[in-house]
Amino acid sequence: MATWMKRLALVSALAVAAVIGLVVFGGFRLKDPQGNIAFGWDADARRFQIMEKPMLAAEGPHVFLHDGGYEVLATQQEADAWRLVRTQLPASPLPTLTVQVGNAAKTRFQVTLRPASPARSAVHPDNPPRLLMLSDIEGGFDRFTSLLRAQGVIDDALHWRYGDGHVALVGDFVDRGDDMTAVLWLIYRLQAEADAAGGRVHYVLGNHEHLAMSGRKKYWPGGLVAFATALGDDGDERMFSSQSVLGEWLAEQPVIARVGDHLFVHGGISGDVLALDLDIDQINALAQPHLHAEPESLQGDVDTLLGRTGLTWYRGMAMPDDAKQRREADPAAHLQRVLARYGVKRLAIGHTLVPDIALEQQGRLLRLDVHHAEQTPQAALHEGDELWRVDAAGGRVRLQ
Repeated sequence: MATWMKRLALVSALAVAAVIGLVVFGGFRLKDPQGNIAFGWDADARRFQIMEKPMLAAEGPHVFLHDGGYEVLATQQEADAWRLVRTQLPASPLPTLTVQVGNAAKTRFQVTLRPASPARSAVHPDNPPRLLMLSDIEGGFDRFTSLLRAQGVIDDALHWRYGDGHVALVGDFVDRGDDMTAVLWLIYRLQAEADAAGGRVHYVLGNHEHLAMSGRKKYWPGGLVAFATALGDDGDERMFSSQSVLGEWLAEQPVIARVGDHLFVHGGISGDVLALDLDIDQINALAQPHLHAEPESLQGDVDTLLGRTGLTWYRGMAMPDDAKQRREADPAAHLQRVLARYGVKRLAIGHTLVPDIALEQQGRLLRLDVHHAEQTPQAALHEGDELWRVDAAGGRVRLQ
């Protein structure tokens, strides 16, 4: 009887949560660790979802190293169903692939693979003519591209048009949104195009990139979960592993970077990280080989950098007055020590939401994480000696 009552109470609680999700968010999904929908409300189909496994949808390509060449996997639609298609390609010439986006416009673009390259320095000491900074797009392809178009970073064909300008992407561009794979391929392409034009795309990894690389699929969109399941028992581990082109490329990206006056990390810099007394390149060299490992398995200095109070997770600089968060005894003094250690004027972070992109701590802390899905997407723009909040509608508000 007690067990039955507990189950009834659980179902009732889930039902209440679903109703709240429907009213407040227009939808609700409670996922299990495998990314299946345990209970939820599909706002588009207007139906409840209970113990539902995702179905294949528009997804890919995903490219894996295979027999000296590449194995390319993507979905293909036949009538009303999707199926997985495998193609073997040689390593030379480097193939050009088509990325299919699952948006309403059914956007497609091409990307040419390139050889893996050694991780380069994440220190760019000079301020570029233009520096656009944003974070936490979370797989929202249309929101991402609308913002980049509005700010002149890309053209209508999604190609780089920012010249010698720089773009800093400060983590969590994956998970949750339906088109995270397309977002990754677009960043992959834009990095090469920016380099060729004399600009640069700095992709600073967040905690969700690390989770995805370690095979944690709880936050993946349904189409990606179904895709990984179709690959077999190790599908989730393979998706962004070192044998995956996207996984190998992600492991080349930094967890901390400097561009002129700005220092970038996704979460924050704790006193423990600062106490390691490592420079930016030393931090990345220590962290990058461990990005495919689960966060809970890390030890020693690597755990300090990538664990729950590491660079991608730490919230103490964003929530200094929250008693539930670990924080420094004197947040203002700690921030000043961080800036002095790395020779910058400002730290820019994502990870912790703010209503609008804003400056805090006398202009020394730039908060980038806004709810792009629920508002006009925003970025910060540093141009000359001025800092602006800009958005996908062309809005522009001076922050400094």
